Amino acid sequence: MSVEREKEKIPWLLLIVVPAVLGFIGPIWQLLLPGSPYVINNSLGESVCNIGMTTAPFLVLLLIAPFYRVESLRRRLGMKTLAYLYMSSLVTSYFILYPWALGTHYLYAQRFVAGEIAESVIPDFMCPPPEVCRILDTGGPIDWGAWATPITWFWLHNITLGLFFLSICTLLRRLWIDVEKVPFPQTLVVYELAENTLAEKGWSRFFVIGVVIGLVFEIPVTLTGIFPWFPDLYGVKYRTCPMITRWFGGDEPLGAIAGMINMSYNPLIVAMAYMAPLSVLFSTWFFAVVYIILVQVAYAIGFYTGITDIGTCGRHWCTPSPQTEPPFKFYAIDVGALIMLGIMHLVLSRKYLAETLRTALKGSGSSSEEAISYRVCYLMMVTTLIATLMFWMWSGLSFIDAIFVPITVFFIVYPMTRMFGVAGTYWRGYGKGLTFYRILHPTVHSPPTTQEFLLYHISRTAADCPSYPWAGAFFSSFASYKFASLAGLSSRNAFKTVLLALLIAPLASHIGFLWTLHTIGGNHLFMWNSWYKSGGAVIQPTPEEWSVNPATDPWVEYAFLGAVIIAALSWLHARFVWFPLEPIGFILGTTSPSTLFGLWTAFLVAWVLKVLTLKVGGARLYEEYGVPIASGAVTGCMVGMILGGLLLIIRFFIPF
Repeated sequence: MSVEREKEKIPWLLLIVVPAVLGFIGPIWQLLLPGSPYVINNSLGESVCNIGMTTAPFLVLLLIAPFYRVESLRRRLGMKTLAYLYMSSLVTSYFILYPWALGTHYLYAQRFVAGEIAESVIPDFMCPPPEVCRILDTGGPIDWGAWATPITWFWLHNITLGLFFLSICTLLRRLWIDVEKVPFPQTLVVYELAENTLAEKGWSRFFVIGVVIGLVFEIPVTLTGIFPWFPDLYGVKYRTCPMITRWFGGDEPLGAIAGMINMSYNPLIVAMAYMAPLSVLFSTWFFAVVYIILVQVAYAIGFYTGITDIGTCGRHWCTPSPQTEPPFKFYAIDVGALIMLGIMHLVLSRKYLAETLRTALKGSGSSSEEAISYRVCYLMMVTTLIATLMFWMWSGLSFIDAIFVPITVFFIVYPMTRMFGVAGTYWRGYGKGLTFYRILHPTVHSPPTTQEFLLYHISRTAADCPSYPWAGAFFSSFASYKFASLAGLSSRNAFKTVLLALLIAPLASHIGFLWTLHTIGGNHLFMWNSWYKSGGAVIQPTPEEWSVNPATDPWVEYAFLGAVIIAALSWLHARFVWFPLEPIGFILGTTSPSTLFGLWTAFLVAWVLKVLTLKVGGARLYEEYGVPIASGAVTGCMVGMILGGLLLIIRFFIPF
């Protein structure tokens, strides 16, 4: 295998073209989508936002699939070409979903919408003058001179920490991929698509069955949204969130339960969760049920008065909320739990880390399987860390605040990446990104200072979703190494592929976004009018919002309790093979993945299906039948979402 890998030739042109073209086209595709939730659900970026799944890798592999029906091309292209396409498109896909992409987040519209406040708070290096930004609204010639500084600033904003995370992923690649064999369920789904594409006879019968299942669900859902007359076969118009999550009002029997939370009935998520470990699936729905019971008990003894008068979405966001208010303050508990999840994994990995450090200090060669030597890897880590500090100090942060940029991002994103690798999902919510800065800065001004505005920007970008996309760089780097391992591609070439995509995609995406707005005019685009100009954040943070994230005071004690819970669960799960509860499940079951996005029910269904599969036919039934059907179901849903996006874009130009 090592001899074969030495002869690998990198398709440099392909690795440049994919992030450049996809990065440019992605924002155009999204901005042309004429409504909500289509601007997310039918985009090429993070279309399944509650689990961080992106569409672009599916689109790219589906587009090349017909070429693999020609035997000579199939032999020439092989699995490794599919691996390169997957890695390039996956990295790029986390840079193309606006308003989150690049961390720009409503910024350019707020420059002229918010008036003098925006002028005094938003730094000039982040945003051109109001008269330049206003052209985005009306359309017109692009003043590249005025945009050069913001484009450069956001490029550096993304690649400094992006390359820092790539170095960490490269250092831990052997531990995660070769030793622990972290599953990365979403990667396994796409790899199953790649294997079926490569098969001489084409897609297998069971994969096709799964595709049909996905299409049978997704096509009616898409048509229901596009055409008002189309029958609502699955009830998605009744109290259903865009990610196919059902919420309950106080006027319903289930809504009368104070602790009730949302339920997901999205088959895509069930199929993806089917790839996750049983312990994670069980723990997630178990702790969600515990959450419901605890909130109900608290309500019975006098807490959360009036909670049954609001819907189950409001029970997460509004007040009273078990997430931010006593006696539980689950958000604060889970912040401590999340940070401890990362710390525990690093502690348990201390021998591996010590080994890599000794190898780097001695200067001895690393394994031929590694992308770069450990010495180069550590040098890259230190260099990008210093570059990050210098960048944020130049941007106006104090030395202490600049130090806490990588600290905040690492201790939030690293454990979220662990969740993504094991469970195929993550904890979405920006409040946890304020954890350290709430301690450093207990209050903020109204309106905020420029420095406070930057801290809030950092907190959101660090903690909310991978489309910002610091977390996206972490998610996609590890997932790329996983796919490369499955495909027999060298980690060295995987490293180069991810590196190129990280450097090219932010520039291509930013240019594509600005070109579309200048060419068409934002006032003709739904996303710009509804999200940028009249929706979302104006100038944040406000003192009120700052004071409740991650929870109302006192909250540090609750975070410490969460850390203790995770430490105990981690020890028990590692010490006793029979112990069924897993720490990741605790976080997924008691935070927004379940309380807001309802993943606990999808995980419950996946757990039942997987248990039955293994009981009836063991690993063989799971691998030969279960995995192809589940992967096909995800692919079928994605095909439906892509077709829906194309239909909506056509309707933008040709109304029907």
